[in-house]
Amino acid sequence: MTFGQLSILAAALFLVGSAEVVAGPLMTAMAPDFGVPAAAIAYLPAAYGLAYAGFAIFAGPLSDRFGRKRPLQAGLLGFSLLSAALANSSNLSVAIALSGMAGLCGAFVQPNSLSFVADTSSPQDVDVRTARVFVGLMSAFVITPSIAGWIADRYGWRYAYYLLALLAALAFLAVSLAFRPGRSHGGGIVSFVATHRGALATPGVVRRLAASYFWLGSVAGFGVVVADVAARKLSLSPTDAGLLAGFFGLVTIAGNLAGPTVRGLLSDKALPIACFVASAGIFAFVLPTHSALQLGLVGLPWAFGYGCGGPLHHARLSGMSAQFRGTINSYHASLLNLGIFSTSFLFGALAPSGLGLFYALIGGVSLIGASLLAIATLAERRAGSPQSTARPATRERG
Repeated sequence: MTFGQLSILAAALFLVGSAEVVAGPLMTAMAPDFGVPAAAIAYLPAAYGLAYAGFAIFAGPLSDRFGRKRPLQAGLLGFSLLSAALANSSNLSVAIALSGMAGLCGAFVQPNSLSFVADTSSPQDVDVRTARVFVGLMSAFVITPSIAGWIADRYGWRYAYYLLALLAALAFLAVSLAFRPGRSHGGGIVSFVATHRGALATPGVVRRLAASYFWLGSVAGFGVVVADVAARKLSLSPTDAGLLAGFFGLVTIAGNLAGPTVRGLLSDKALPIACFVASAGIFAFVLPTHSALQLGLVGLPWAFGYGCGGPLHHARLSGMSAQFRGTINSYHASLLNLGIFSTSFLFGALAPSGLGLFYALIGGVSLIGASLLAIATLAERRAGSPQSTARPATRERG
């Protein structure tokens, strides 16, 4: 896979991440146009995440049966059209429906992008390439809120969605030019039911998929609400809370880039260790802090462990089965988004009465996921297969 192709896939993941956070800084600008309280705009990312999570498990078999390119193109083109339509919404109900439909498109984009990386990478390269592509996703949490807020102040909130539509259209064109159509990855599998059964029958995959919900969904969901956590903990202004969240985003990106190096130093122990560090980092937020600097230091283990462990977990799942890779990645994406939704829901329910119980529950759930990954690693080591040695079943190069 070329650097250009990696960059295109990183851009596709940037769009997926942007759709989750773009509405945050636009709430106060969108609310008057729709005649609703600003908090009601939160239903937009909620609809996106729920639709994404629910549909992803159906999108995966399509790529295993028909190749990665066409589903990825369909997702990007649909994302573009729906983002433009959302910018022209007449009321919140229409916007919520369009945001949910955009989530269906996102369910095509992320799993197919990750599957493309694994399809065209050797087992030795997949960690590095997955980490590089994930920089696109993580950078959305740093870049998109600041740019969206600036656009809303200067031109109006609708232009933030027009920009997303334009970027998705450009990504569609780039994928069309840079990647070949590719072949089916499902061999003789002819039914969706058989494809799902084959994916879930892959040795060790169920335990690791459970960790996608318990660990990755929890630590990623914590990242979605970390700005509000900081604002409540230190009584920060929205601007200061956003800057602190941006700092955590940069630390997460640093973890993404450091993951392959940590993997080289610690071998199969790298992922469980990164997971336990991130989980401990969530518990650390209970410590008393009196400044943004102190809270930034407290949050370093969570952000770095999350950034380091996330791509390693994605890469390990992608390497478990070339035949059912798209389906496994779709289960992973679905469970991850369900975990994010669960964490956000718990925050909304528990934050008014204090953050201590929230830290305890999310930290505890993430520890369950980290333990599952540690058990999976130990089981694979005992079986004599700590690493996937399966070569990609097909190459889809441009």
